[in-house]
Amino acid sequence: MAHKIEAILEFYDIIDRLKELTVSSIGKERVDAMAFTSNREKILRMQQETEEAFQLLVTRSAPPLSGARPVAKSAHYASRGGTLSIAEVLEIGDSLRGVTRMQRYIAQTDDTVEDPYPLIRTMVSALWTRGDLREKIESTIESEDSIYDDATPELLRIRRSLARKKDQVRDKLQGILNSADLQESLQDSLITMRQGRYVVPVRHDARSKVKGLVHDMSASGQTVYIEPMAVVEINNDIRELELNEREEIQRILEELSAIIGEDAEAFANNEVLFADLDFIFAKAKLASDQNAISPKLSKNKTTKLINARHPLIPADKVVPLSLELGGEAGGLIITGPNTGGKTVSLKTLGLMVLMTQHGLHIPADKGTVIGIYDGVYADIGDEQSIEQSLSTFSGHMMNIIDILNRAGENSLVIFDELGAGTDPTEGAALALSIIEHCISTGITFMATTHYTQLKLYALTRDGVQNASMEFDIETLTPTYKLHVGVPGKSNAFEISSRLGLSGEILQGAEGFLERKDIAFEDVLKTLEAERSRLEKREAELVQLKGEYQREMQQAKRKAEVIEKERDRILEKARDEARRVLKSAKEDADLAVSEIKELKKHLESEEAKTLQEAQDVLREGNKKFRDGDRGLVVKQAKNPAKKLKPGDTVYAESLGVEATVLEKPDGKNNVLVQAGLMKMTLPANSLVKRQVQDNHRQKANTGKVSQKKSKNAKVEFDIRGKTFEEAEPILEKALDDAYLASLDHIRIIHGKGTGMLRKKVKEYLRTHASIKKYEEAEPGEGGSGVTIAYLR
Repeated sequence: MAHKIEAILEFYDIIDRLKELTVSSIGKERVDAMAFTSNREKILRMQQETEEAFQLLVTRSAPPLSGARPVAKSAHYASRGGTLSIAEVLEIGDSLRGVTRMQRYIAQTDDTVEDPYPLIRTMVSALWTRGDLREKIESTIESEDSIYDDATPELLRIRRSLARKKDQVRDKLQGILNSADLQESLQDSLITMRQGRYVVPVRHDARSKVKGLVHDMSASGQTVYIEPMAVVEINNDIRELELNEREEIQRILEELSAIIGEDAEAFANNEVLFADLDFIFAKAKLASDQNAISPKLSKNKTTKLINARHPLIPADKVVPLSLELGGEAGGLIITGPNTGGKTVSLKTLGLMVLMTQHGLHIPADKGTVIGIYDGVYADIGDEQSIEQSLSTFSGHMMNIIDILNRAGENSLVIFDELGAGTDPTEGAALALSIIEHCISTGITFMATTHYTQLKLYALTRDGVQNASMEFDIETLTPTYKLHVGVPGKSNAFEISSRLGLSGEILQGAEGFLERKDIAFEDVLKTLEAERSRLEKREAELVQLKGEYQREMQQAKRKAEVIEKERDRILEKARDEARRVLKSAKEDADLAVSEIKELKKHLESEEAKTLQEAQDVLREGNKKFRDGDRGLVVKQAKNPAKKLKPGDTVYAESLGVEATVLEKPDGKNNVLVQAGLMKMTLPANSLVKRQVQDNHRQKANTGKVSQKKSKNAKVEFDIRGKTFEEAEPILEKALDDAYLASLDHIRIIHGKGTGMLRKKVKEYLRTHASIKKYEEAEPGEGGSGVTIAYLR
């Protein structure tokens, strides 16, 4: 019965497509072995296998299934003492190599996250391999009919001897062919072979001129193939070597077969696993081709299709089907005109269930739910049997009787044109009774019909509902859309009228209808019009909702862009402020460091002056640090007027003294220098200093520079020191050189391992006082000396 249902629903076409997507013969056999199951856990596992394979195809392309080969039979034959052929051994080697490739394929996943492919990884992990056997086969077998010369030392010796002997015999025969005495006796100047021996073709009438053994004659009798006596012995040697070669090859194959036979069960298990993997990935490829999904599984026989597509109808022509079956309404009665798609709807439902319970993904949208049934039964198509002298009605009834005898409360039954093919009154009564039996038994069913009685029955009977196939009266074409909840009209009168049947005949036909039938059809017509109106209104609302959502999304995206830009600008401003503050701190720290060093060598008065300068720098540095609020510069009470380069000014809000470097710009900002730091300040935040203060400061600074220049050195030797020991020496040397206004200094670090030289150069590259540095000339120390130029 299962095979009959699969044939009726055209499930075999899907099986054939699945076979085309496998890569091996054992994969195709596995497809043939797939079976319908009602075990929920097994279905879930099969669906998960398909999903894992689908994700692998998406993220990592097709797997290397070269190991999917039928090796179990050969391995079991070898285990019983049989000797395998070269081709069979090669196939086993390819299977072992395929195991390694498959393990590498699955091992590429990220182990730091939860394994997304647990089922397939378990199958691949169970594949058995033996590296030494694989390597031995690879180094022995060259192709399906040959073995490498160096497979064993003995085979290599035999083949080398054989090659030498063949060269000898060809040379001797070529000498005979080139002999002037025999030129006229030869039929052709070619060396050929007969019965495994080298011979020459001789004319029949000159055979006595060539001494030797006759091995063959041409069909015409004009040519005799003679083995000259001069090469008989060499040919004998060749034959003996060829026999030795065959014996050595046979010995090699016997040795390999014995090793293979030791693990016959492991090879058989590999074949099963590879067949399953090929089958699973074929299911994943089919899911990809069909844009299919893994459906949810219902726990109460409820099936809900969302835009399900018949898998055998081209994607550009198929009309999606949506329906809900089960629960409170375990039955669905579909009505509507012929050619309206009722049968396709039945088959689509049946195929979705069959595919799911075979472990296949289904072409439908996310959210689709499939009930789990013990069996799927269908009565579809013309069951007329000429051989059994059965009418269409009889054929259908025999099939239905068989179905009702088999189906139970966990079954899905599909009826096409239930009760058709006989008297309408009796047919409708039979159909009603069959449907009542299904409802009382708990059978989930879906049926198509033209009977008005069944439409009325579905309107009043619990557990069953109406559905209709849409039909466009204007164009006389079906739309193939299913509408659940509303019975359909046959539209026979409307179609006939459109096709040209006279109004008089149509009126006559209406006169034969009972008033209740006319009233019911009028109600259906009104319902159909109302349904169409509501659908159009719903479509408009959906469109408006979509436009509103798009506008909301656009506004949201614009707001996000504005917010990101605002954050970017603020962050950039904060970074700039931090950079300026960092630079100011570095300059101030450098100045403080220099002052500390100078204080040791100055007189008390000079030290006092430097202490004041240090206090000023510290105070200024303190006011510069404010990474969150930025710099705050306030207007002076008596701002300076007409500032020019060289003027000494005082920034009251910052508490520092500075020298004007440039005239005020268009925004009345002035570039000034306070110690080692340059900055731009508003002109109205500055007040002028007395000239004598400036002269006194310059005098003090001059004294510091003069004092320092007397003690400054140009050359420093740090050889034998670690960089940690040399760093403070370098720092002091650069400070002294800078204050003494030296142009450069020489740093002697030596060559050695080069580590100290490398560290010194890294230090100079980031030092603020260094303009550039370079190695000394070869005559002045070369790479053992670095010259650093100050700014």
